[in-house]
Amino acid sequence: MRKEFFNTKKHKTDLYMVNCGYEDCCPNFVCAPHMRKYYLIHYVTKGNGYYEVNGEKYSVGEGEIFVIYPNELITYYSPDINNTWSFCWIGFSGNGADEYFRLTGIDGYTKKIENLEFYSVISNCLNYIGENTGSISQLKLNAYTLNALDALKKIKSDKRVSAVEQADRAVRYIEYNYMNAITAKDVSTYLNIERSHFYRLFKKYTGSSPEQYIINYRIKRACELINCGRYSVSEIARFVGICDIYYFSRLFKKITGKSPSEYRKLHN
Repeated sequence: MRKEFFNTKKHKTDLYMVNCGYEDCCPNFVCAPHMRKYYLIHYVTKGNGYYEVNGEKYSVGEGEIFVIYPNELITYYSPDINNTWSFCWIGFSGNGADEYFRLTGIDGYTKKIENLEFYSVISNCLNYIGENTGSISQLKLNAYTLNALDALKKIKSDKRVSAVEQADRAVRYIEYNYMNAITAKDVSTYLNIERSHFYRLFKKYTGSSPEQYIINYRIKRACELINCGRYSVSEIARFVGICDIYYFSRLFKKITGKSPSEYRKLHN
């Protein structure tokens, strides 16, 4: 049994689906050597087979993916005449396809998947296509493509996140959440790092303690809000995650050398 969809629409977007499908292969299945102009990712749902690329031969089995990269000569086939295997796939292209693939974290030709989310996305996509023949939404297809790539991003990796990456993630978390009542403990919990280790890591790569970085960032954003001249001091305090206006004023003066009202007069 083979179910396949080819997207015939022309695109000039960063990402779009080229095709997707599912196949229960016959015992003597062979996909002849050829090249694709787009990324094509297969997931083996049953059995096993062989995948050849650049003179290298890979054995792939149930629960594994194999990746076909653009403009590389490949072939894949059943291991012997009595063996069968099944797989699903998704192909995608676009101006930003290289970057979207990079974001999955996959850096080779084959990989073991820990869950069936990728297969579920493809299955749901094929069901949607089958139920909406003639009125298929390109936005919906793009959503399925992004969901499939996101499922691949969740594949467990043996690579450890470096200290620099952890510090960068902490900084980004603070910058995206400073308007909430976050603390250094919240950041370490988000990163799943023990608090004392997080403190040392953060201080080493930013030169500041997590608590002080949060305060400095809030006051920096508060200065920008004061400069725009549209909000009261109490509103600005709330906007940067500090509910107590008196505490906010003390912090503001400690860091800038001026009270919020003095700062406003000076800059307006």
